[in-house]
Amino acid sequence: MIVRKNMVVKQTSLRFSVYVQLVLDGIAAAVFLLSWLANIKPYVVILGLMLLSLANTFLCGHYLLRDCKQYLPNDEYQRLAARYFPYGSHWLWVLLQYRQLRGMTSETGRLLLRIWLRTMGLIAGSMLGIYLLVLLFTFFV
Repeated sequence: MIVRKNMVVKQTSLRFSVYVQLVLDGIAAAVFLLSWLANIKPYVVILGLMLLSLANTFLCGHYLLRDCKQYLPNDEYQRLAARYFPYGSHWLWVLLQYRQLRGMTSETGRLLLRIWLRTMGLIAGSMLGIYLLVLLFTFFV
């Protein structure tokens, strides 16, 4: 929940990345179940799901920029965008500069960064889970 000038904003645009990842996880679970029942190897489908999850991480960077522009004061956003977002919405750059970025923002900016980091953690954990299931599926089926 983000509070800005006595206005409570309950959701950011990062929620779409969470929803997309939950859908991808559901599809991966269904693919694993169906392939286990039919005794086939679903490598192409799982590779596609992993690539879609990777694309979702890039969307998270885009959504972070959009949320910063929407919820931060204009002068703070311009200062952060000029210094920390010179390459656009690259999530890896933001992740590498996370500590400096967190130190330069207000409380609202730190809250946005925490939400973004949790969303990225969810996506990374989901991708790791899909990868480990593929490894288990490969060796035991």
